[in-house]
Amino acid sequence: MRIFDLLPLGLTDYTEVDQLQRKLHTDVLEGGEDALILGEFTPTYTAGRHTKDHHIPDSSLPVIPVDRAGSVTWHGPGQLVCYPVVKLSGDPVDTVAWIRAVENGVLTTLQKEWNLDVCRIDGRAGVWLRTPGTPDRKICAIGLKVARGATLHGIALNVHIDFDSAFTGIIPCGLDDADVASLSTEGITTSVPAAADALVGHMLTSITPCLARPIESVHTVDSTTLTHFFGGNE
Repeated sequence: MRIFDLLPLGLTDYTEVDQLQRKLHTDVLEGGEDALILGEFTPTYTAGRHTKDHHIPDSSLPVIPVDRAGSVTWHGPGQLVCYPVVKLSGDPVDTVAWIRAVENGVLTTLQKEWNLDVCRIDGRAGVWLRTPGTPDRKICAIGLKVARGATLHGIALNVHIDFDSAFTGIIPCGLDDADVASLSTEGITTSVPAAADALVGHMLTSITPCLARPIESVHTVDSTTLTHFFGGNE
């Protein structure tokens, strides 16, 4: 498993990371090793396949149509994105099992690392916090795509985002009866890189049963490989 850790680069542009995941998707389909991308985006809205016109914000930030499931969401500073780009087992592949495996990787991380009482909610993707008498709060968005048996997109975990600027003017994920949360709103002080370190092991353990090929090793790509895939020539 190749780990493409973009966090040392600082905030990265969504479109550049999207190009990276698509290069990796092609590479994985051609027999290349599975990969996991970690990053933190510059402020951006992405609009998934289920976005309605009234979900799109009137904003100075870019709104980028994407081919994942779900509606519109915000990406930006203080949010960890993790995109597994892997070949799945089965013909046809079990996309529901894949969604559950990715969700479980986040659930396990939040439960074991920070003792958060998080859950799934039937009919709603992502990882949630529930408190009686208050709206459900999404702490991690999940939007996935499977193409030709290999995966794209992934999760966006809110670590310490500024809610005064994030998610303004949108209905996150198209759910007008829900709210959003972050690790910091739950009293947890940590950084995006530290959250990534906590997530990776649990995520790999959770998704392993879905993979077409076993994980023989886990290694962070070197600068030469990173340059080839990220910002390199086609």
